[in-house]
Amino acid sequence: MYKGVLDDEKVVVVKRLNGVLQGDVEFWAEASVIRNINQRHLVKLWGFCADNQHKLLVYEYLENGSLDKILFLDAELGLEQRYKIALGTANGLLYLHEEGLEWVLHCDIKPQNILLDDQLEPKVADFGMSKLFTDIYGIKDMQGRGYMALEWMMNLKIDAKVDVYNYGIVLLELLSRKSASILISTLAKEYNECNQLVQYVTEKIQIEGLEEVINPRLLCEYEKKKLEGLMKVNLLCVQEDRNARPTMSKVVELLLDNDHE
Repeated sequence: MYKGVLDDEKVVVVKRLNGVLQGDVEFWAEASVIRNINQRHLVKLWGFCADNQHKLLVYEYLENGSLDKILFLDAELGLEQRYKIALGTANGLLYLHEEGLEWVLHCDIKPQNILLDDQLEPKVADFGMSKLFTDIYGIKDMQGRGYMALEWMMNLKIDAKVDVYNYGIVLLELLSRKSASILISTLAKEYNECNQLVQYVTEKIQIEGLEEVINPRLLCEYEKKKLEGLMKVNLLCVQEDRNARPTMSKVVELLLDNDHE
C-alpha cells in the first residue's frame, strides 16, 4: 500500500494486488464495475492499471486511516461515534448487497477494512476483491481469526450472510473494544467449539450482566437501552445458522429503530 499525490494535488492510496490471476481484459472489466460504484460509505476507486501480473488500484485517501488503529488503542470513541460507525458501515454493505446496479459480496469485513474520514465517518474499503480474485475461496485465507463464518469453515456456498456475520463481529468489537481474536481465545477456554459466540455472549450477559461484555467506558454514558439494542443486533448477525441472520437492510432498520427509541 502506497500513499501518492496526483498532478491535481489529490492525495490517493495505491494498492498493489497479488494473487490476481485474471488476464488484463477480465481485470479491466471487473475493475470498471468497481470504479462505477459510488456511495458515501464506500471508499471510492479513482482508477486502476494492469500490465500482465502487475495490477494496481488507486483509491481516495482518508485522513484517519482504518478503524483498528483507533478502536484497539488508547484513542477513545464515545457511544455516539461507535453507533455512527456501525450505521455507516451497515449502509455501505446494504448498498453492495441490495441497492447498487451490481450485486457485490465483500467477504472480508473487519476493522482494517473500515476507513474513517476527518469526521470519523466510516467508509468500507476493499469491497471489490471478491470480483477480482478468480477463486473467491482464496479470500478466506486473508480473514483473521474470529471473522470466519461457519459456512466458510465447512466450504459451503457463500452468500451475503457471510458479510452479515463479519459485520456482527465488528459490531461486537465496537461494543467491547476487544479484538475478535481475543474474544475467540476467551471463548475457546469455555467451549469446545469456537463458533458458539452467540451462546458465550448471551450467557455472559445473563449471568454477569451487560458490563461483562460492553466496554466499561461506554457504560459510564449509560444509555443502557441503546447498548442493549446494539447488542441484540450483534447477536442476530453472528448466528451460527446463516438463515437466522438478518439481511443488511434489516440490520439498518434495527439500528435506526434503536436510535429513535
